[in-house]
Amino acid sequence: MDERTTALAALLKTRDWKAADGETRRLLIDDVDIGGYVGVDADEAARIDCDLLVRIDSLWTAASDARFGLSVQEGILAEEIARDLASNDTWRMFGRRVGWVEGREWIEDGDVRYSLDAPIGHLPYVPGIGTVVNTGRIYEGYLLFYSRVADCIT
Repeated sequence: MDERTTALAALLKTRDWKAADGETRRLLIDDVDIGGYVGVDADEAARIDCDLLVRIDSLWTAASDARFGLSVQEGILAEEIARDLASNDTWRMFGRRVGWVEGREWIEDGDVRYSLDAPIGHLPYVPGIGTVVNTGRIYEGYLLFYSRVADCIT
């Protein structure tokens, strides 16, 4: 077992989804954030440790009977990418499917549903790892994050 994910494993074992989401966020940011604004930006996403991503995903998918996890999210995103829409539309459609978009608006951190009743792929809440700076094309950073997930997990 990876010592870095011991706390995450314990939280997921008890299905404390909210605390596990926070721990996932901490693990990802601590792995690659080099300072400045707190979060994982597009440049940093490509450097996330593959072993860490695999372990995080494995813990989430096992604890949720494959409802949640990075690979679940990446699979949903891959389906949307296959539709060949513009990148921002792809990201928005993905957001709708995992429950991160309601109507025309992205949900806020306080609107995340920490329950097995949440949509498939809803957790972990990846927008929570993004930097606080919105370049107007923040979706590109998330697409790069999931590209890294695909490279590491699939």
